[in-house]
Amino acid sequence: MAQTDTNRPQPSLSPRLPVSLGERRRHENLTVFPVLSGLQADLPYVLLTDALVANLVTIAEIGAGTVPSLCAANRGESDVLILDGEQLIGAKQNRITNRTIILEAGSETVIPVSCMEQGRWHDVSERFRARPTPRHAPSRVRRKAREVEAEYAGAPSLAAASVLAHAQGAVWNEISDYGASLGVDSATGAMDEMYDRHADTLNEWIRRFPRADEQVGILAFLGSRPLGIDAVGSQSLYSRLHERLLAGYVMDAMAAPSSARRSEREPHPEETDAARFLASAGRASRGRAPTVGKGTYELLTGEVIGAELADVVDSAERLVHLSAFPGAGGGARDESAGVASLASPSRRRGWARGRGMDG
Repeated sequence: MAQTDTNRPQPSLSPRLPVSLGERRRHENLTVFPVLSGLQADLPYVLLTDALVANLVTIAEIGAGTVPSLCAANRGESDVLILDGEQLIGAKQNRITNRTIILEAGSETVIPVSCMEQGRWHDVSERFRARPTPRHAPSRVRRKAREVEAEYAGAPSLAAASVLAHAQGAVWNEISDYGASLGVDSATGAMDEMYDRHADTLNEWIRRFPRADEQVGILAFLGSRPLGIDAVGSQSLYSRLHERLLAGYVMDAMAAPSSARRSEREPHPEETDAARFLASAGRASRGRAPTVGKGTYELLTGEVIGAELADVVDSAERLVHLSAFPGAGGGARDESAGVASLASPSRRRGWARGRGMDG
């Protein structure tokens, strides 16, 4: 895949990570620009899925269970990286991690999560298990946690992980909309079932967007609208995350109305549009918020909403993960660029009561 001309000025994403944009790829209504960096140094983290498979990390309910929190115990000798948007399967109900977290070696950490399976509250396993193919949540689900944090932009020091419990209702609404758009009526409202039902199509789309040389991130558009950007501070680390991050954006595109998916009249983004969005993430206001686990956690607000986690590696502060989504007015659904606006309303069953959260 050809790279952007390095002689031209490049937009800035983060002062911790110099980047450029790669050649766009498009399939139906989804356009992806690789985010590239010549930075070769690795980041010394074990990914959560690998740690779960190796029994280095266990994630379990806290006591009798509380919806917005789980206990993660890292018994290994290496730090473990959890990205926001990772789906956790099992225990009393499936969850999604809603912050990027570094679990320090030999530590126990209470991690913030949201429910991804509204209709179940009983044990199917003692602990959460790893999926053979890890799956990230769609961007419209992930951004709900960032919307809650953005409300604390004036005082980011107050944006503790506990405030993310307020995203739960919006997460359920989004999952319900995705189910209606994708024609999946899960008995328990499980997002994971939507991935299972559309696995073949999902994998076909993923193959349309192979990883590029020097790629460290992904900038995705649905039609002419930006969905979001994810970037990590290492080529080798990103290579293990490419398909799972991409899967979330593909699900956004697959849930759009079929008329918009295949319309040749729908405008597609140019490199200038991608550079503009990437630059907006670079110039976003940054405010330090309380960190879960290791590192420095900052909120991004302004034209975008998002978060950036950094950590000291080999005596230098390095970007670990940045995610950003369109700010106010930039993520609204419509008939041409998002989940169908006529999707059925959320099936609020009142199950949140008595589970350690307000419904």
